[in-house]
Amino acid sequence: MDRDTLLPAGFSDKIFPRSQKNSLIIENIINCFLNYGYLRISPPLIEFEDTLLNQGPGLALKNNSFRVMDPISKKMMAVRSDMTTQISRISSKRLAHYPRPLRLSYSGEVLRVNPSGLKLERQIAQVGAEIIGDITCDLEIEIIIIGLKVLKELDVGDLTLDLNYQNLRLSFLKTLYESPDNDLFVKAIEKKDVNFLKNRSFPNKDNILNIIQASGQFTNKNEFLEKLNQDNQQNNYLLHLLEVSSSLQKLFRGLNIVIDPLEKSTFDYHHGLTFTIFSKSLYGSIAKGGTYKTINKEEATGISLYVDLLGEMKNILVEKEKVLVEQNDFKNAGNLIKQGYQVIFYKNLNNDIVDYAKSINCKYFFKNSKLSKF
Repeated sequence: MDRDTLLPAGFSDKIFPRSQKNSLIIENIINCFLNYGYLRISPPLIEFEDTLLNQGPGLALKNNSFRVMDPISKKMMAVRSDMTTQISRISSKRLAHYPRPLRLSYSGEVLRVNPSGLKLERQIAQVGAEIIGDITCDLEIEIIIIGLKVLKELDVGDLTLDLNYQNLRLSFLKTLYESPDNDLFVKAIEKKDVNFLKNRSFPNKDNILNIIQASGQFTNKNEFLEKLNQDNQQNNYLLHLLEVSSSLQKLFRGLNIVIDPLEKSTFDYHHGLTFTIFSKSLYGSIAKGGTYKTINKEEATGISLYVDLLGEMKNILVEKEKVLVEQNDFKNAGNLIKQGYQVIFYKNLNNDIVDYAKSINCKYFFKNSKLSKF
């Protein structure tokens, strides 16, 4: 590759057909949220650093955000690395007067200093939705179910939902976090190294071991409760998780649910229920979300879907059949578009166009008021 065409690590050109597929996926997702009353908003790509990163969810995103100097105001600006922090600002300020629960949807590009997980991309297309207000179990279930329905409409199957709870994790590990000497125990808990933990003494040992051993595939609420010790059976965070899991199981048939209460959230701004959605058809998580607090200390819950990963599905959206039409014949072109075709203008439709038609995977041409096949 020529040196003048090289791009920075983690950035790439998205060209046809991938770029077109991604755009169609985004519009399908946004339209699905619109059908459920989620108002679409479009925040700017870049904001003042003090506004974007010094309050609410933005505090947790500082280290993964690009900064630039604004040549006009001479102030530092930051490029968004996640759109949730902007939703927090808009709902707390511009839309503070809207009735709650406030439902919003969004789409846009985000830039990250460091890539997430095993994916190397640092520019990511993000699309999702948020509910702001007094967040209940029902609203958390709503955002998850709509996300699952979006994926089902895109023909993404074999879905698995991982459910976690950040306040539960923090309540159990708070004492361990307070001392650097306990870092080994925290890592062992994250790795679920039961053999190591059984032979050591640390705070809340019995309850933590019980949760690790009970975690896994959710079959039903009663069966999960039977695996818990007496303390954990009375834990409100765990009961919340089980309530959500039980409802999701009834509302979305065929969904695999995994409960892992001590799993750490990808984003540090979550405090309540968090979740990740996977599919056997795709490598990596295709959606994430959870409950957090806005800059006004309002509760909110949301979901982000990762379009670039969804675009790897081979038959996720069917392309329209192409038709070659005489240059600038907009009347007939309009009628063909209404019939569901994609029109491509070409000057002088004659026998020499066959090779060109094959090169663009076009099967039809329109000539003399007639649609014909090559």
